[in-house]
Amino acid sequence: MDDAIARPAASDGTAGETPPETVARIDALSELRRTRFDGGEMVWRVWGQGRPLVLFHGGYGTWTHWIKNVVPLSRHFQIFVADMPSHGDSDTLPGRPSRDAMADAIGAGLDQLFGKEQAYDIAGFSMGANLSAAIALAHGGKLDNLVVVGPGGLGVSSQKITGLQRWRPDLQREILDRRHRNNLGVIMFHDNARIDDLAVHLQRENGLRMRFRISRSGINTLLKDNLPKVQCRLTCIWGDGDVYAVGGRDERISVMRRSHPDLETRIVADAGHWVMYEQAEAFNAALLQSLGVTDTPA
Repeated sequence: MDDAIARPAASDGTAGETPPETVARIDALSELRRTRFDGGEMVWRVWGQGRPLVLFHGGYGTWTHWIKNVVPLSRHFQIFVADMPSHGDSDTLPGRPSRDAMADAIGAGLDQLFGKEQAYDIAGFSMGANLSAAIALAHGGKLDNLVVVGPGGLGVSSQKITGLQRWRPDLQREILDRRHRNNLGVIMFHDNARIDDLAVHLQRENGLRMRFRISRSGINTLLKDNLPKVQCRLTCIWGDGDVYAVGGRDERISVMRRSHPDLETRIVADAGHWVMYEQAEAFNAALLQSLGVTDTPA
């Protein structure tokens, strides 16, 4: 099933609210949970009640990659959002960092949250999508639905991306924010006019707290290698202007359909890689429909 969904972007925050105030307000609605991995703890935020839906952020991210989604989604599910190890409030992975170690640590967290008998769903964004199948295998519980948002890890090269500006933590705030705004426009947003102060704030703060750096040589096949071992319903959501998928979306779909021939794809119109922020309302509707929730706004 291939659906194109076109809806206007939802507004964020309230009038006069600063970005830190927006983050604090939504954070205050959550309950904190902690799980252990070898060498540290992971921090999870939980909103709502009901069937668990676990959300994993992308690289250089935290739970705030989902800041526009957690409250609307919590009306239908109990939302669990991790700060992955070496990101945000979670402890740093010990030893040499690797994707496998990351997946094992998060899988151990799911064991502690759900055991092996609780049915649940996963939605992973970007790096979180690439890790999602490996995480599910490390957990070994009852995963019913896996939704990958803007995934890589499929052995398909992306187009060459130019225009990114280097940044350092010691740069003056004005310069740092200007570079982050530029980079959001290069890799995360389809329409630069939608890069608001909240997005720049999140990009800056998440980047400053990221401690997970691994070699990026070669083409990543983490999702491709693990998907055939995961027996669940698979959905993929992209923004139609996702810079990482331009020219290679059909090939990525083909890779996923080798193991999951019933793969469902949903393309959100007028959105880039950070689709759930840039077109939050349309994304939320697409995700909920993929999970069988039909009473969403038209």
